[in-house]
Amino acid sequence: MSVKYENKMILVEKKKNFVALVTLNNPPMNLNSIPSMLELGEAFRKLETDPEARVVVITGSGEKAFNVGSDLSGFKEMEGNFKGRKFKMEMDLMNSVEFFSKPTICAIEGYCMGGGLELACCCDIRIVSDKSVFSQPEINLGLYPASGGLYRLPKIIGQSRALELMYLGEAIDAAEACRLGLANKVVPAGSTLEYALAMAARISVKPPNALRVIKEGTRKMWLKDSKDNHYTNLEYIESIFNHYNGKEGVAAFLSKRPPEFKFD
Repeated sequence: MSVKYENKMILVEKKKNFVALVTLNNPPMNLNSIPSMLELGEAFRKLETDPEARVVVITGSGEKAFNVGSDLSGFKEMEGNFKGRKFKMEMDLMNSVEFFSKPTICAIEGYCMGGGLELACCCDIRIVSDKSVFSQPEINLGLYPASGGLYRLPKIIGQSRALELMYLGEAIDAAEACRLGLANKVVPAGSTLEYALAMAARISVKPPNALRVIKEGTRKMWLKDSKDNHYTNLEYIESIFNHYNGKEGVAAFLSKRPPEFKFD
């Protein structure tokens, strides 16, 4: 395992199989701060153009928490300008994760709350520990999930259940998170990263142009109706089915041989 680039609160490591690991390195709770969010944004900007990173796994340092959101000690100095001094930047960061062109997997151990859950909702796939706990507790502080939870969480688990979590601010366990569709897979505590890296390795050998279209198309078409999506889908068909990888995949299948995809 080699460190590719590293800052104080965000570590980025190059793993085997063209997988990059991003670790939120502010234990024990991996709190968000303006410096950590800026570092995370910089990491994703580098990974976007890194040919050695085909899939990205995000995790938190230690097993107590993936991330429990903002360091509230910094809130007082932002009074009167929360939008300009924090949330515009944080929402931009969340967008950079959600709309990152490559597949992302979140490996969650322990607590995943507040802004941590909002960050997890930006990822494509969430692998969680059987000891993990999830909540949007902002209502208990007289606040609301202001870094995208208001619109991302309902898309994943449905409006009524998202409203229930946000209204009550109460926690749910891993089993309930999986039942709601918030978690893709529940695994034994301490093994989320191993499982996520193995899944990332399986994804990394798939043709990247098709992966990009699957990710981009899914997000663009999520809440549009079939009529609106008709012509967008036709454009994707032209770019994918006429691409070398599409032709090679079909030819390999017909020839009963493994495909030789291009990854440039």
